[in-house]
Amino acid sequence: MPARLLFCLLCIISTGSHAEPQLQKVIDGDTVIIRDNGTTYRLRLLDIDAPESQQTYGKQAKRSLMALCSGKIAVQLAGTDLYGRTLGHLACNNMDASQYQVAQGMAWFNSRYSTRAELASLQLQAQQQALGLWQQPDPTPPWVWRKHFGQHYRQRE
Repeated sequence: MPARLLFCLLCIISTGSHAEPQLQKVIDGDTVIIRDNGTTYRLRLLDIDAPESQQTYGKQAKRSLMALCSGKIAVQLAGTDLYGRTLGHLACNNMDASQYQVAQGMAWFNSRYSTRAELASLQLQAQQQALGLWQQPDPTPPWVWRKHFGQHYRQRE
C-alpha cells in the first residue's frame, strides 16, 4: 500500500477519534496546515481556488481565512488530488470555509472540480456586490495566473 494512501486512511480514521484537529498555519486562501492526533498535514480546501499569495488579493484571501478559523475547526478529508495534495472540507466555528471564502469574494468557485451549486450562487452574489477580488474590473483567476507565472512562481516556493 503506497505511503500516501496509508496516511490518508489513517487521517480518515483519526477524524472520528478523541482529539480535535488544530489549525497550525494558514498558507493561503485555500490551503492550511492541520495537526490532528499527532499527525500534521497540508489541507487543500475542496470546491474553491483562491488567489495565490503573490497575486492580487492573495494576502487578503489568506487574512480572511485566518480570521474565520481563529477558533474551533472540523476537518472532513476527501482523499488526494493528482498532485498528491490532501483534499477536504474545513469548517471553522461551524462555518464551511469554502462557502465563506467565496461569499466574501476571496476565492473563485472551482466549477471544474465541484458541483456545489450554492457556491456558484454565492460567487454570483459576491460579483454583483463587488466584494473582495470582484472589486477589480477583470480579476485574473488563479489557474490563469499560475499558467502565466507558474514557472517563476514555483521557483519562489
